[in-house]
Parts: sequence; C-alpha cells; structure tokens
Amino acid sequence: MDLGLTEIQKMLQESSRNFLEENCTMDFIRAMESDDIGITDEIWKNMSEMGWLGLMIPEEYGGSGFDFDDMSILLEEMGRVGLSGPFFSTSVIGVQTLLLSASEEQKKDLLSKIASGSLRISLAFNEKTGNFDESEVTSTTAIKNDSDWIINGEKLFVNDAVGADYFIVASKSNENEGISLYLVPSNTEGIEIEKMESIGGEKLYKVNFNEIKVDNSQLLGEVGAGWSTLSKVINYGASGKSSEMSGAASKVMDMTLDYIKDRKQFDRPIGSFQAVQHHAADMAILTKVSTQFARKAAWKLSKTEESQIDVNRSKAYVSKAFHDICQISHQLHGAIGYTWDYDLQVFTRKMQHQKLSFGDADFHHKEISKQLGLN
Repeated sequence: MDLGLTEIQKMLQESSRNFLEENCTMDFIRAMESDDIGITDEIWKNMSEMGWLGLMIPEEYGGSGFDFDDMSILLEEMGRVGLSGPFFSTSVIGVQTLLLSASEEQKKDLLSKIASGSLRISLAFNEKTGNFDESEVTSTTAIKNDSDWIINGEKLFVNDAVGADYFIVASKSNENEGISLYLVPSNTEGIEIEKMESIGGEKLYKVNFNEIKVDNSQLLGEVGAGWSTLSKVINYGASGKSSEMSGAASKVMDMTLDYIKDRKQFDRPIGSFQAVQHHAADMAILTKVSTQFARKAAWKLSKTEESQIDVNRSKAYVSKAFHDICQISHQLHGAIGYTWDYDLQVFTRKMQHQKLSFGDADFHHKEISKQLGLN
C-alpha cells in the first residue's frame, strides 16, 4: 500500500485547492452559515462542470468513474476551507447509497442528474440518539397497503434537508423486521421540515413524514435489506469526515504557525519559546497522523474488502486529534482566537459537528472493541 498521492490525485488536489481558495474565502464560508442551503447556485454549477459532483459516479451514468480514495483528497481540500453544504450529502452519501442499492433503472435516472448538478439527495436516518447503528431506526414505519407503502415517522439531524430533491428514508416495514430504504421526493405532501440549530452553521433539520405514500418503484434494494447498504454507507461517511477533518487540521496548523512566528513578546516571536515549540510539535504530530489514518481508511474502502477497523480507527483518532489541535491552537492564540473576525473559531465550531458526524470517537472505539472480541 502506497499512501503517497497518484499523479491524478495531485492534479485534483492542486486544482481543487486553487478553486476553493479563490472562490470559497472565509467571507464566503461565514455568509453560507446563515444560508439555508449552504452553497450558491454558481458554485454548485462550477462543481458540476469540474466533475466533482459525479466524481464517484461510473462513466456510463455520466460521471467521472473515480474511486473513493480520490474523493477523499477533494474532501481534504474542502475541509481546509471549511466548506459544508449539500456536496457531502449528495455526492458522497447519496451516490454511494444509490450505487449499492438502486436498480439499474434508478441508477440511470438519478446518477446522471446528480452528476449534472440538477438533483440533490439527503439521507434521513437518525431518530433519537444520533448513533449510527441498526437500533437507531425504531419509530419510522412503512406499512404495506396494496401496492403502495405508507411512511410515518420523525427523523432528526437530517443533513441538507432544505434544497434536497429526494430523501432516502430508512424505516421499518410491516413485512420484514429489518430496515428498508425508500426514495421520497421532498415536495411530497405531508413532509414537514424544521431547522435544528448547529454551532458550526451546518444544515441540520428535523423532518416529519406524515402519511407519505410511495410505491415499489421508490424502494431502494430489497425490503428489509437496508442495513446491509447503510452499514457500508456509514463507513464512507465516517471516512469522508475523517478526510475533511484532516484537511481542516492542516489548515489550523498552518494558521497557528503563521501566528506564533509573527506574534512577539519580550521582543521575540513567541514561536521561539520552548513551551510554544513543544505545543506546535504536538500539533504537527497529530496533524500528520490524522492525514495518514484518513488516507489509509479511504484507500482500504476503495481497494479492499477489509476496511472496517481502519475506518473505525480513523474516525476515532481524527475526531479526538482535531479537537486537541483546535484546543492547542486556541491556547497559543489566546483571546484573539475566539473573536468573530478571526478564522480559527470557524474551524473550531465546525469541528464540534464533524467529530460527531457518522459516529464520535466513543462510538468507533466500541466498534473496534467488538472487532477485538472484547464485547
């Protein structure tokens, strides 16, 4: 296994960094925090034209046919600028769910629309605890009624619900004890969307599904087989968030180095003091290991069938490491790091959501323990 970047990945890294630094400045990121969707139509169109939206979509469906480890490099760069919005929900979670469970007819119809930028998807999974295991889906039900299904239930922490064209709804059915997945148009009568406040400006919503009628053509995969798909999709989500955080950690590291080299006390840069140097060294170690863990997990997901423990290890480590990196950075910056006009606080606020998304460190530690035979 070579964790160095391929030539294509280097080109993707360079081109995406240039675009994002030019078009997604911190002023833009702050403005998008108060926007319901979190991205402008212009940026979304640009993402489509550059092939980002369809990066992992096979060429026969209008995409670029890249692997997830390629996508992870793009997610690192998005993390570096603090970009959120519907890209992750649609082009990572939505695409992987469709690739794993959709019929050929559904793939032909939906994936090409995602690649062109004309369709957005949001996964409606969590209900109470915010955990990412099969026991989370308990109250949302799909009752078979002749040839139709009637869905009722409330979903929490639904990312990017406003602006989504479809929800992928995880529910229990009366025909099978397992979880089933349904593709529900967001404009269906009976859907109610309520905003949930987020410290980092992420687009989280509570979505109620009241007597929603769907037919068999809207079922993704087999009845009761949804968890087989979701367990894999959650791994992509956890790995993708690790990549985002590793990119953001690298940016926070760069910001901190610039500050301690410039900030002076007693007529010398504070970076010349040994205690500050030790803190910076700790940040450098945490940042480097985070990047390597995140890239290894993404590579394993793309190239092997044995990626589970690597994904769990990555999300557990990077979630805590990025938290610690932000904490050290604030310690070195002092009060200025908490001011609204300073960029550090933006990354710190977003970190609070990223470290919880698709399972926090505790969740993934427990998953590792299970694989070690300790449960």
